[in-house]
Parts: sequence; C-alpha cells; structure tokens
Amino acid sequence: MVLRKEPQVISLDPKYLGDVLDDIRRVGQATGTEDAAQALTGRMQARIDAVVERASRSANRPKVLQLEWADPLMCGGHWVVEMVEMAGGISCFGSKETGALRLDWAQVMSSQPEIIMLMPCGFDLDRAKEDLPLLTVQDGWDSLPAVRNDRVYVIDAAAYTSRLGPRLVTGLEIMAEIIHPEIFSGMIPDGGAIRLSEVVS
Repeated sequence: MVLRKEPQVISLDPKYLGDVLDDIRRVGQATGTEDAAQALTGRMQARIDAVVERASRSANRPKVLQLEWADPLMCGGHWVVEMVEMAGGISCFGSKETGALRLDWAQVMSSQPEIIMLMPCGFDLDRAKEDLPLLTVQDGWDSLPAVRNDRVYVIDAAAYTSRLGPRLVTGLEIMAEIIHPEIFSGMIPDGGAIRLSEVVS
C-alpha cells in the first residue's frame, strides 16, 4: 500500500498542563483544525485560570499526599504536583521537574499529610478502591491527620489524572474541591472521586 502523502510524525511528551494545551494546538495545526484547537484550549485555559484564582483566595495550603501507586508506594510528579499546587495545596512529595517518586511508609508517616489522594496510574475508581487495604493496614495509618479528619479520597485516575489530555482540567477541578471544599463545590463529576469513609460505610 502506498500512502498518498508523506506522513508527518508529531512527538507528544507533555510534562505540564501548559504542554498539553500546546500539543493540542500543534495537532490542530498539523491537521488543519487550528480554529477548533484554539477554541478548545481557550476553554481549558479559562477553567485552569478560574481554579487558580479561586484557590489563591485561601491562605490555608494543606499538605497533600498524591499516591500514584500503593505497592510499592509512589507519589505523582510533573503535572500531578502542578495540579496540587494550582488547586491550593502543597505536595508532600514529588516535583514538577521529575516523574513519579518511590516512597517508604516511614516517609509518609513523617510527612503527616492533611489530605491523601489515592490515584493509581491508569486505574478507574472501582479498581483503585481495591488498593485501599494496602494503605489502611499500615502501622500508624489511623494517626495520620488526613485519616483522623476524614480527608482521604480515591480518584478515577484513568479518566482525570493519568492521561495527558483535556480531562486533566476536570482532574484539576476535582482536586480543587477536595483541597478547598470551602471554596469549591459541584466540581466532582459522578464517579470522579470518593471519600474513604463513603467506601467503607
């Protein structure tokens, strides 16, 4: 089979939310759909800006542990850390400059997270909930501030945090409501996230 045109290869390897928007515009330019790409990224940027602006109204920046894996323990990096910060939290571990970081339980205990978000990479909500016992059996689990204050959540990572696409903006909005429920409401779609106490009740 002979192709009518010489194929154009576009390498996409975004690290941050802004890179995702840039890649959408690049694909739009390559496919002759620049107007649609500009419209989409404009809507995405407006939603991102709205979260950042509203989150900045709170002087409280809780410590957040974002777990991308439960065994071995791994925290998210790159855009996941960026999303936590945009949503008004402080990431206990991880860096916007590097990818996922392996942790041990002693580090988790020392960090004393005020919010824990379990978001196993590529798992939907039902599959992610299966990994909760890997955390709840750990020594000292019940003493963590996030656990004592009922601020442990499971997120549908397959839809909203793992895959680099437009739905990351919804993931940012989900995090914003989890981190600052006093400012944000109605941001979590059905099946997007669940509180641990709702899983076990």
